[in-house]
Amino acid sequence: MATTSQNAAEMPGPQPLIMQIVVRRDLLDTEGWGVGPLMAQAAHASTAVIHETRERAETMAYLEDLKNMRKVCMTTADRASIERLSAMLSAGTPPIPHHLWIEQPEGEPTCLALAPNRREPGIRKALDRTKCRMWKG
Repeated sequence: MATTSQNAAEMPGPQPLIMQIVVRRDLLDTEGWGVGPLMAQAAHASTAVIHETRERAETMAYLEDLKNMRKVCMTTADRASIERLSAMLSAGTPPIPHHLWIEQPEGEPTCLALAPNRREPGIRKALDRTKCRMWKG
């Protein structure tokens, strides 16, 4: 018979904290942006959302465990899809913290980063509905 401590060890814990970073694929494929500038956009959006949510418990926990930080880089098709994703996240109850980076002076939305999260259903739903996919070369 299993002991209580053995049963507790077998129970799954909470999902690990993760950040999803979504970049517009059209900027690389059709607009002629290089990989380096797109990486900078991801850095801008990620830094901004960390700063904006620095007092949230999830962000503090994420930053306290530097060796186990998890991020996933994703793509979405174009400007319309990244703006739709931002709108869906903002419309959540409660709104899902994220930052849509707008490159200046062009005024062009390029990348969206979600605050550290545990892949709640609303996040998965918004990513799926806007056809966000894992970044592949």
